[in-house]
Amino acid sequence: MQHWTTEMWQIAGFGFVAGAIISYLLLRLTKGSVKKQAQTETELQQAKQQIEKQQKLLEKHFAESADLFKVLAQDYQKIYRHLAKSSDELLPNAQKTLFLQSFMNSDKSTAETSTNEPPRDYKEGSSGLFKAEH
Repeated sequence: MQHWTTEMWQIAGFGFVAGAIISYLLLRLTKGSVKKQAQTETELQQAKQQIEKQQKLLEKHFAESADLFKVLAQDYQKIYRHLAKSSDELLPNAQKTLFLQSFMNSDKSTAETSTNEPPRDYKEGSSGLFKAEH
């Protein structure tokens, strides 16, 4: 076995101290990023939970709104039928019927038109906004 000189002990000591300092700095730097990463992860989970909660609330809101509109449409139909029936009974000599009989007898919520024409804004052709200029 060799005999260690003081210079060798000094180099080994400096190496140990330098390694300890570098290790401490690395741990210190990475510990902060680990904390930030964990914090970011929890914030992400909270944001996902909030989005899911808001989506559930929106679905519930629109389902309730659709039900209310359905009831409203049915009530309007009842009113329309009542007015049509009353106008026939109270104004039997009227030359012109004020209400459509076909709508009174139908169970549909809206009157349908049986035209196969395109919408008026497309009837005359395109407006030219997307045509290539020559």
